[in-house]
Amino acid sequence: MKKISIKREHYDIIKELTDKQAGELIKGVCAYVYEGKPFITKDEYLKGLFLYIKRELDVSEMNSINGKKGADKLAEIRRRNAAIDVIVGRVTIASAMKKDEEKRE
Repeated sequence: MKKISIKREHYDIIKELTDKQAGELIKGVCAYVYEGKPFITKDEYLKGLFLYIKRELDVSEMNSINGKKGADKLAEIRRRNAAIDVIVGRVTIASAMKKDEEKRE
């Protein structure tokens, strides 16, 4: 699930915009994040603001993807180690049972 967090510094910038500019920027950011649409506007100031916000969004998305890769790799290592523990544990128990049977004979 994607989500957008508005940082305090972004809010401070948005406060200075007119209602029309703020609405256009927020709608543009949401369209970019949720629909992958490019931000198109004639307002040069908004273009600059969007590029600043876009860069942060893109970095955040890459960090999320890289974090998931690391978490997946760690989970795979843990699953593999758990499987090895089970196999080694069964062999140990089987060996112990075999030794007990030999002692009884």
